Amino acid sequence: MPIYEEKINENYLFAGGLLLWAIAVGLVPGILLGGVWWYAAFYIALTVAIIACFFQMKVALYEDRLTIRFGLIYRKTIRVDQIEDYAPYKIAHPMKNYGGWGIRKGRDGTFAVTQAFVNDAIKLETAEQTYVISSRTPERFCDAIKGLKK
Repeated sequence: MPIYEEKINENYLFAGGLLLWAIAVGLVPGILLGGVWWYAAFYIALTVAIIACFFQMKVALYEDRLTIRFGLIYRKTIRVDQIEDYAPYKIAHPMKNYGGWGIRKGRDGTFAVTQAFVNDAIKLETAEQTYVISSRTPERFCDAIKGLKK
């Protein structure tokens, strides 16, 4: 049973915009090239698969570990005894610092696991890496870690 758990879904408006973009980009060559319907179908299916793969981010803190899951692809486990420092963090410019949202290496050397349009986060440091992890309630997240680190 997790001590702290948070699920952050992708922004529905953003996902809908991506899907509409995929339809437009997929249909235009199909129309211009004279009915290449399979191109549009492939492009739309690929976009839907990408949206589904990164739809939800889940963070769970247990007594001995912190697990981060991002969609169907990314999984990361950090042992609690490896955590050296942690604090709430505001992501000021995700495009400038990380090149966008998702699973990214920052310009400052941090490793970001961020969900689109969620600018609140926690900055977590281990001996090997510094992480920036999206959170809608970073203070509660830090309090949960603090309770384990006593």
